[in-house]
Amino acid sequence: MTIHINNFKTAFSGGARQNRFVVTGNFPYEQSGPGASVSPFHIRATQMPALSTLSLEYNYFGRKGYYPGEKQYSAWSVAVIDDTPELYNTWKKFHNWQNKINEHTTNVSESFINYKADGWTVQQLNLNGEATPSLKTFTMYGVWPRSIMDMPLNMANPNTINQFTVVLIYDYIELSVENTKITRDIT
Repeated sequence: MTIHINNFKTAFSGGARQNRFVVTGNFPYEQSGPGASVSPFHIRATQMPALSTLSLEYNYFGRKGYYPGEKQYSAWSVAVIDDTPELYNTWKKFHNWQNKINEHTTNVSESFINYKADGWTVQQLNLNGEATPSLKTFTMYGVWPRSIMDMPLNMANPNTINQFTVVLIYDYIELSVENTKITRDIT
C-alpha cells in the first residue's frame, strides 16, 4: 500500500484544539442565580484530570505478576481570571467555600454541612467550538477546594489581568465521549 498525503488528510478530521473547552460548576454555599456558578469565561486554563489504576504486584516462583488495583484520581487545578464585580467574584467565592470547610479564625467547620459540590465539568468542545456533541466531558463529584494558590501582584505588568490557581479534590469522575457515557453505574 502506498502512503500518500491525501490518505492522511482524508483520515485526519482537524484534531482537537486546546483552547476549546468549557468549565462549569456550582459553589455549594451560593444562592441560585447567575453568581452561583462558575462562568466559562472565568477559567483561563485547566486540564483534563489524570486517571490511573494502581497495580498490585505478586511474586510467584521468581516472577512478578501484576494485576489492576484501585482507581486513583489526581488533583484537578484551574487557572481562574480574577474578576472584580461582586456578583462574579470567584476569588471571594473560593475563599468563602474554603473558609466554611475550616474557618480561618476558629479552625472549625461551619456546623455539620456538606462542603462538597457535585457536577463540576470540563467539556472539550468540537472543532467549531460547539458543545453539542462535545468531544470529551469529565464530570467530577464530591468536589472541594484543597488549595487556593498565591495571586501575584506586580506594578511592572500594567496590561496583565490577574489570575490565580485553585487545586480541587474530588471523589470520583464520570467520563463521556461525544455525549455517550463511557463509565458505568453499578446497579
